[in-house]
Amino acid sequence: MNLAIDIPDNIFFGINQSKQSLVELLKEKLALELYSSHQISISQGAKMLSIDIYSFMILVSKNNIAIINDYDILDEVSNAKNILK
Repeated sequence: MNLAIDIPDNIFFGINQSKQSLVELLKEKLALELYSSHQISISQGAKMLSIDIYSFMILVSKNNIAIINDYDILDEVSNAKNILK
């Protein structure tokens, strides 16, 4: 899916980045936001940025976002309980 946003020329030129680098920055920020708000998984974030899972995990960590959070741990405990039944 392609999305388009309008950025006024005076703001775009003031940012001092190429169109491609700005697109990559926005994709990265979107992937991190979606991951931190539990809307996508680590593997989906990696796929969105066309990088491997471990590189996405490093990016998440560098942005002070928990790689494993309470939700993940609770899901894993629940899965383990179901397996042991």
